[in-house]
Amino acid sequence: MSGVVPSARAASATAYRRSPSAPAAALGKGLGASGESAENVLRLDANEGPFSLTQRRWIEIPEARRASIVREYPDPDSLRVQLADHLGVGAERVVVTAGGDDALMRLCLATIDPGCHAVSTTPTFEMIPRYVSLAGGILRQVPWTDGPFPVESFTRMIDGQTRAVFIVTPNNPTGLAATAGDLAAVANAAPHALMVVDLAYTEFAGEDLTPVAISLPNAVAVRTLSKAWGLAGLRVGYAVGDPTVIDWLRAVGQPYAVAGPSAAIASWAIRDLKDAVLAGVDRVREERGLLAEMLRHKGLRVNDSLANFVLARSPRARGIAGSLATHGIAVRAFPGRPGLEDGLRITCPGEAELFSRLVKALENST
Repeated sequence: MSGVVPSARAASATAYRRSPSAPAAALGKGLGASGESAENVLRLDANEGPFSLTQRRWIEIPEARRASIVREYPDPDSLRVQLADHLGVGAERVVVTAGGDDALMRLCLATIDPGCHAVSTTPTFEMIPRYVSLAGGILRQVPWTDGPFPVESFTRMIDGQTRAVFIVTPNNPTGLAATAGDLAAVANAAPHALMVVDLAYTEFAGEDLTPVAISLPNAVAVRTLSKAWGLAGLRVGYAVGDPTVIDWLRAVGQPYAVAGPSAAIASWAIRDLKDAVLAGVDRVREERGLLAEMLRHKGLRVNDSLANFVLARSPRARGIAGSLATHGIAVRAFPGRPGLEDGLRITCPGEAELFSRLVKALENST
C-alpha cells in the first residue's frame, strides 16, 4: 500500500500461523495421508481437551438458544461472577478474556514498557515471547527441559528492570510442573514485578496451584476453558488476581472480549459439566501414563508430564510424525525450534476408542 508504513511493532513481528502438523498438506486437500476424510483426521497436535466432552449437542443448550444472544452485546459481568463463585473469590478479582492468550497479551501491555525486562523459561508457551516483544520488552529466558523448576537460575535473571515474570505450569510443551514453593520463591525475589502464572493445564496436574498463586500479593493466575473443559473453540479464558491489576487488564483490553454464544455455553458448562470434566481428566491421566510407558519401551526419552500431552524425544521424531500422518493422525513436531528439534508432542485424546487408534498407529510407526 503506497505511502503507508507499519508501526515498529508490526514491522518487527510476523503473523501467527498455527504450526503445521505432519499431515498438513494432505489436510489441505481434504484427505488424510491414509485416505481418511479431513473430518476423520485425529488432531493430537494442539493439546485441545478430551474428545469425550465434544460430543455434546451445543445447539440444545438453553442459554445459547435465546434470540437476543446474537443481536445484543454480551453481558460482561454474569460469566465473571460465575467464575468468581467457581473459584471462591470476589468478582472484582476476575476478568474474562478471549482465551488465556488474551489475558497474557493484556498482562504484557499492562506491565511492560519498551526496554523493560521480562523473565520466562525456555521452552515455554510460544505466545509469551511474542507478546513480550509486541509490548516492547526484552525477554530473558532460563532453560527448563527436564527435572524440577530451575528456581535459582530463574531468580538470578530478575533485576531492577524486570516488570513481569512468566511461569507456565504444567509447562507447554514439556509438561513439567513448578511447585508452590517455587512460586513463593519467585514472587519474593521479584516484589517489584508481576508474576504471571499460566495454569492452562492445571486440572491435569496433581495439585492446582491457583489458590497459591492468587494468595501472593504480586501474582496473577491465568486460566482457560480450552483444555480440560474441551472448549477451545469458544475462546474463553480468565485472569485472577489483585483487583488493582484486574482493573489494569480491563483498561488495556476490549470491553466485550467474549461473544454472547461463547459466554452462554461457558456458563452452562461451568454449571453442568463439572463431573464430566473430572471424568475426562481422569481418563487423560490414565492415557498419559500408558502413552509414556509405551514410548519409553520404544526407546524414546519421555518427560514426566503433568499436562494432557506427552513430550517424547528421539532423532526419529519427524519420521514418527510423518508415519502417524499416514494413519490420519496429526501430532506436533518442532523442526527449527531451538532445543526441541528432536521433540514430538502427542495430545492424549481422552477417549478409549481414539486412544486405541493412536496406540495401533504408534505400533506401526516407532
